[in-house]
Amino acid sequence: MDLAPSLAADILANLVGVFAGAILALWADRRTRARHAAQAEADLREELANSRKLVISSVVKNTSEAKRLGGLLSSNDDPYLFQVGFEVAVWEATQAEFVRIASLDERVLLTRFFDQVRRLTGLIDFHRQVRAQLEIGQTAWDAGDRALLDDSVKRLKSVADEIRLDGVIVVTDLGDPMHKRLIGIREPEPSASAA
Repeated sequence: MDLAPSLAADILANLVGVFAGAILALWADRRTRARHAAQAEADLREELANSRKLVISSVVKNTSEAKRLGGLLSSNDDPYLFQVGFEVAVWEATQAEFVRIASLDERVLLTRFFDQVRRLTGLIDFHRQVRAQLEIGQTAWDAGDRALLDDSVKRLKSVADEIRLDGVIVVTDLGDPMHKRLIGIREPEPSASAA
């Protein structure tokens, strides 16, 4: 008879031990998962920041190129626009990852901007072809030729202005102070009363 209470005490102690061990294991697992989730979130934020910095640098370059294109179109120093070089390779290389981790607003702004850049590069190629065909043609330019070239220049200027505006918006919304300085955006200085 003395054996039953001792056996019951041992079984109860083992059950409490197993239960306590299971609770401790679940608690440790939950803490480990939370730590891994926090680390994954931090890694994702760092990846987004690095991707954003790289893409915004490309936006700054393309915005500056769009501004320079306007000057080239006005001066006719480079009638074939060979000196103009827009860059979309960074966006194409990072687009899939950036779209996966960025907010919807960022994706829309940047996709629209780089679509405009692609459109402008297509227009530049068209302008180069028209200009080359007119230059190598055996006949003098007629009114239609001049109108086609003038329309091409107007369209290039219009799209370049849109890109410049879009670039300023993107850099204002997403860029850091260095990007803003490079594009010519001045940060408001803090007032003395705010300090």
